[in-house]
Amino acid sequence: MLKHFIIFSLLTFSIFAQDSDSTEFVINEVENNTVQELSIIEQQMQEIRKDEVAVNARLTLNNDNLLVLNKKLHSPSDIKIFTKKEIEPINYTNTVSLNKLQVSEKKQKFFHMLLPAILISKENLKLKRERVIFLSQTPYEDLFEEDKEFLENLYTRYKTTDIRKLISRLKTHPVSIILAQAAIESAWGESRFFKEGNNIFGMWSYNSHEPRIRAKGTRNGKAIYVKKYANLSEAIDDYFLVIGRGAYKSFRKHRNITDNPLQLVQYLVNYCELKEKYTKKLRKFIVYNKLRKFDEFKLEDQYM
Repeated sequence: MLKHFIIFSLLTFSIFAQDSDSTEFVINEVENNTVQELSIIEQQMQEIRKDEVAVNARLTLNNDNLLVLNKKLHSPSDIKIFTKKEIEPINYTNTVSLNKLQVSEKKQKFFHMLLPAILISKENLKLKRERVIFLSQTPYEDLFEEDKEFLENLYTRYKTTDIRKLISRLKTHPVSIILAQAAIESAWGESRFFKEGNNIFGMWSYNSHEPRIRAKGTRNGKAIYVKKYANLSEAIDDYFLVIGRGAYKSFRKHRNITDNPLQLVQYLVNYCELKEKYTKKLRKFIVYNKLRKFDEFKLEDQYM
């Protein structure tokens, strides 16, 4: 907790310090080390915060030391369209209908609504994977207890006790594949599960104690429930978990070999009952909608 506070304080200072003159002023005042001067500095920093903090976004520090901007959508106009390849980690906590928009604008809004959430999830997994790789170089019995607990939690979640398999299961894949699947599975964001529960991929729920939504249909006479997520990034996290531990061994193997989405999608044959028809649909979808450009996007360094 102390580490997170220090990191947040340093990042907050870097965001809100307006110029080199104000920075030099703050440093000089701190060096004088008097209660009165520190009080003046704090008042000045508070004034800067009031001017600079975005009204519609809440800045939070997640468990992986990544700064995230949680934002609620009220209309499609609230969705930010990114013009640069380095983007803000905006994590939308709800979705809005895009059905009244023209087709081209609807597609643009849909992709840009999901893009930052995908990058947030990918970055979080990257941090975890890098830590696992680092820990793999030390015998398990020589690890600190917190590192053992970290690994055990991941072993449980990813259903393996092999650290090499864990490293493979924590790897992610191109954004273009995820965007294509998201558009297909959510009917361009118009599915009830997407709008009511941020459930992008129609993930089922088997746990009565977790937030979920009852589907209208049944299977073998039993009620069907789908998961309800707090935000879009949480839904993407769950998607990567399913891919990481589910029946996608061939896909996981090949994403260690290539980052080409048009080659990788053929190994998602088990994702849908349509089998090869589904993978061909994904391939065509990525090409037609020019989704490979999104593979070049990344989060801005200042939020890392």
